[in-house]
Amino acid sequence: PSSQQPRPPLITLSELITGKYVSTTARIVYLKTVERQDALGNKMLFYGIVEDSTFKVPFVSHRISHPLIRNSIYRFDSAYVHEFPSDKSLLLVITEHTKIEAKNVEDYRDFIWSPKIESIKRPVRSVTLQGVITTIHNNSGLIKRCNKCKSIIYDFCPNKCLEMEGWGWDLRVSSRLYDGSGSIKMVLTKDIASKVLHRNLSELILLASQDNNKSPTQNLSNSNSSYLQLQPSSVATIRIPDSIDII
Repeated sequence: PSSQQPRPPLITLSELITGKYVSTTARIVYLKTVERQDALGNKMLFYGIVEDSTFKVPFVSHRISHPLIRNSIYRFDSAYVHEFPSDKSLLLVITEHTKIEAKNVEDYRDFIWSPKIESIKRPVRSVTLQGVITTIHNNSGLIKRCNKCKSIIYDFCPNKCLEMEGWGWDLRVSSRLYDGSGSIKMVLTKDIASKVLHRNLSELILLASQDNNKSPTQNLSNSNSSYLQLQPSSVATIRIPDSIDII
């Protein structure tokens, strides 16, 4: 009798089963060569991202002898699905025994993911979403951030860093984004928030330092025109667009 194992059933990237060997067909979106060290010494690996019409997943390939080309489509048979316990994100592991078959596809649309919030079941990077900001949380605006661990400081550093480490001002907008299929928590970091608010961090610190350096009160409302209240006699209006493309 033949000792050859049957191929695992062909599934999409959104159907990956953690801890199992699977077969899937996907497009190479991003690809680079990295060097890693194990018990046998240094070895070269392929690292990148694969995508189909349902999801995108990072991958690592131990079959460095089999060349991969960006934007080409391959069928991977018996690739292992690893789940990171910290955040439940996935990694597709192409082992030395994984069979790789290049596919000739005329229509690439079957291998382009146009994500909706409802379809994001696991952490994923480099996603483009378009929607409406429905809520802006009251912890938005100027915040204090620990210089050492970068955590947000309210009364004290949550990681109990020493006071000598100090803190610095930072800017963020904490909100919810809705795209018709569902909503997701969204945090605009300093650079993106500055573009959206049309004010950089230095300008906001200058405004907040008015009125004899009194502490500012951040109060970003849920309306399209949100307000950063500086003092009872001075209010700066910050307008937020109805929709934002998040990349």
